[in-house]
Amino acid sequence: MSTTNHPVAVKDLLPWALVLLAGTAAAQSPAAPTQPAMPAMPAMPTRLQYTSTLSGYQAYADEPVQSWREANDRVGRIGGWKVYAKEKPPGVAPTAETPAAPLPHGAHHGGGKP
Repeated sequence: MSTTNHPVAVKDLLPWALVLLAGTAAAQSPAAPTQPAMPAMPAMPTRLQYTSTLSGYQAYADEPVQSWREANDRVGRIGGWKVYAKEKPPGVAPTAETPAAPLPHGAHHGGGKP
């Protein structure tokens, strides 16, 4: 009679290893809390209040029609369209910009011909 030694397969030991790990996890005592308890929540208001975000809305109002000649004269007195072009929108800080020199025509298209 011969006896053969069969190696034990890992798949045969896996269920026993899981049972052993589950037993040790269940035997551990619970960890002490590391965070302090949360303070009690403040009392909720008894009456809810709602304020619409549209309560301060101002509807568009037409401006009175004016003479186009008077409007053109006013723009001329101010300095023309170039003055309007130099104005910064509200909220933009003024900067000490110097006017840039005009670019050669080839620079507009990524460079000129060689």
